[in-house]
Amino acid sequence: MTEAIFSQLQGGVGEKRTFLKPDLECAPCIWNWVYERAGLLISEERRFQLSRSVLGMLSQEVYTKANVGLISNKITAAIDEFIFNSAQHFEGFKLRSNQVAKELLSAARNFIEKGQTPQEKFVRACCLASVSNVAPMGVPSEVFKFQEVIHILEGKGPLPTVMGDVFKAAQKANRILYMADNAGEIGFDSLLIAKLKEMGPKVTLIVKEDPFFEDATMKDIFFFTLDQLVDNISTVKGFFVPNGPTPSLTDSFKNSDLLIAKGTGNYEALQGETKGKTTIFMLKVKCRPIATKIGATIGNFVVKLEK
Repeated sequence: MTEAIFSQLQGGVGEKRTFLKPDLECAPCIWNWVYERAGLLISEERRFQLSRSVLGMLSQEVYTKANVGLISNKITAAIDEFIFNSAQHFEGFKLRSNQVAKELLSAARNFIEKGQTPQEKFVRACCLASVSNVAPMGVPSEVFKFQEVIHILEGKGPLPTVMGDVFKAAQKANRILYMADNAGEIGFDSLLIAKLKEMGPKVTLIVKEDPFFEDATMKDIFFFTLDQLVDNISTVKGFFVPNGPTPSLTDSFKNSDLLIAKGTGNYEALQGETKGKTTIFMLKVKCRPIATKIGATIGNFVVKLEK
């Protein structure tokens, strides 16, 4: 296992940063992501209204130099009523996903501690955090089971592709801004954050304002007692975009020297927007544009360091 992990610590560093511009397939993907989640508990007539609202926003916001995360934020802000309607469905879904993840944390912690060096332990924690990013592009059809995590814990793999010396980047950091993604998944983030805290930096954790589909919110932080682990917690309505309208996070972003971003949405919001800050992206590659940008195959999990 040790050789398998360290053989993947290669590439991905020192490349020229470019913006992740919207691809032609981004618009229908955003429509599907929002419509399926926000339309869960409404009538057919209301579904048509929701679809028209989303399509109208897309027609205004999608252009070649737009930030995909900011587009998503504008759309979700415009359909607050529909998101609140779907909150009842996701409340139980997130609780059950948290419970599944919590049952795996002891074994996951043991897996991490079997690393022979601090570096290997940290990389193992990154691997588990990455493969916990299992939310689909469409609406989830079942509670997150974290089968990929289980496969790693059972020694079956496969491990994520690790690009760059993420351990060295973490060692150098004094202030870390950690952007979480989904409920359940954030339980595995807690194991990585624990490793970060052992190195001594201040960690600020960002989650979504409630409600926001299956994404982690303050309720999920309290479920995993992350409030007792991190130094600061911030909430954001949608995805954090450095150049977006989130003034409450401006200082946290400005003062950080390492960004850690989980999931597709945070990748789309941050890629090319980090103002030169060292960033670790952890996610499942779920679409062709991101696969092309990262240099990975669709379906693969990656941990990628960018500077």
